[in-house]
Amino acid sequence: MSTFRRILTYILAQEDGSPKRLPLDDEELKIAAYLIDIGESIDKGDYQVMLEEHLLQFEDDSKDLSKLVLTKPFHKITIPAWTPEDEEYHNMKVYPDAIRCPGSPNMIQFEQGDLVELEKVEEAVAYFGSKAGFHNNGSRIRPSLKSMNAKFRFIKNENHLRKLREYEIYGSAKADRRSNLEFIAIELEKEVKKQIEQGKILHDAVLRFLIAGIIKEHKISIENFIGSDSWLLGWKKRFGVSSRKITKFVSHVRHKTRQQIEKESQDFVNMTNQILPQYLASSVFNADQSGFQLEMTTGRTLTLTGSKHVHCVVQSVSSTTHSYTVLPLIASDGTLHPKLFVTLKEKNGRFPKKGHKKCTNLVVTCHSSHIMTKELMKEFFRKIVFDPSMPKDALLLVDSWSSWNDQTAIDSVTPSSNKLKVLQIPAGCTGHIQPCDVGFFGGFKKVVKTLTNYGQISNPEYRMQARDETLKMLSLVWRQLCSPKLKDWVKYAWHAAGYDVPRPPNFKTPAEHLFPRDVASTECAATGCSKVSCAQCIYCEQRFCFKDFLIKDHKC
Repeated sequence: MSTFRRILTYILAQEDGSPKRLPLDDEELKIAAYLIDIGESIDKGDYQVMLEEHLLQFEDDSKDLSKLVLTKPFHKITIPAWTPEDEEYHNMKVYPDAIRCPGSPNMIQFEQGDLVELEKVEEAVAYFGSKAGFHNNGSRIRPSLKSMNAKFRFIKNENHLRKLREYEIYGSAKADRRSNLEFIAIELEKEVKKQIEQGKILHDAVLRFLIAGIIKEHKISIENFIGSDSWLLGWKKRFGVSSRKITKFVSHVRHKTRQQIEKESQDFVNMTNQILPQYLASSVFNADQSGFQLEMTTGRTLTLTGSKHVHCVVQSVSSTTHSYTVLPLIASDGTLHPKLFVTLKEKNGRFPKKGHKKCTNLVVTCHSSHIMTKELMKEFFRKIVFDPSMPKDALLLVDSWSSWNDQTAIDSVTPSSNKLKVLQIPAGCTGHIQPCDVGFFGGFKKVVKTLTNYGQISNPEYRMQARDETLKMLSLVWRQLCSPKLKDWVKYAWHAAGYDVPRPPNFKTPAEHLFPRDVASTECAATGCSKVSCAQCIYCEQRFCFKDFLIKDHKC
């Protein structure tokens, strides 16, 4: 019997209430669940078919400004080669011979002289001040210009000796910035090629992380350099690195036309906006399910321009397709429920005897697949919606999943002291008017993907796709997302979906809070750790490396 017939026979037996059903494996059960859900939608008359093509966009999906389109013939345009100077360098006064860029960091420029390695200059300063005693006129006894030139060929005149005295007085010598930038650019090319060969996913944020590591490893003295957008754009063009798009095509089964969907969306929003004044903003909620891969990756990566195949290494290929489900509850006043509902896929739908990691801000359930069931929905209402901290009279917006429409099941777990009004968003409209879809899940997933990316680079041995490690990461991320600093971000999801929620002022997204562009320019704040930081805690605003932030589960 074919797989399709097995699944169909199983579904028909379930519809007829027959106790004899063919045994199905996990994947077949998942398909059966989908088909049963579609069948229920057909019975309710909201079955739709529409084919949609989606092209995923990520942070580097911007036009390459370095490409030039010629619109007139016979006009020859010369594009200068990229050089590593940054904005800070162009604001500095430099000498004509600064164009020399030896392949070593921390070069010192003497007036109209060659660039000299910092270590040799420091050696010359030490030797110049090594003699003890004073002359009769009170000046210090120092080596002569002739002896200094014999030992250090770059010391050629009295001006150079005066420069050594300045370094001796101020205790430091300023390295030539352009030389340092050239060294960083070359070392970054080596590091990026190594990461590409290992199949790692790279974005501009990771490049800045690698730059900070180069600066730290080579003890490069360079101020206010984090790798601006324009600097990285020029670097990528010079070394033949570009962001390659991965195209994904998705088919949705829908019958409604786009005009029908837009009309139903607007009608639902108008109806909801009339009801909203009856509730406090803190009592209006949206709940939605979303599948997260065990090992989340972005759909594109930096690699060498012209590459026909883009291969990336992950800890487990299956973990990029196997998922778990998260079900958040977000309020129109910008607050998140302190607990996140999570459903894991477990063999036979049961956790192992040893159990799983306990996290105070997670409600963890399991099933034979990660797909939600009606029983899990009831558990969600018991432990999340009707948690003692929740308001007694609330409004809940949900999607068109058929189980949300089972008022009897919801009533069976509703406490006598609670009132709950449930509004179901019409099928096909959730991508337009559901706050979680419009403005919440994108930011949530970007944080998870970025942390995964940093983990692949800095701690490749850490098994992020394992059960307990997954729960630890979700717990930390949810704790960060619950920060009051992100309330305007959550409010905007409601506003963008069309509901009568005032547009919040300018705000930072979770990724902008957690991964500021200069995050890698400082060392980890953990005691005894000198690694480059990769994340900034939204609460205490201290910066930590991947190990001290995620692996050690930072709390403040």
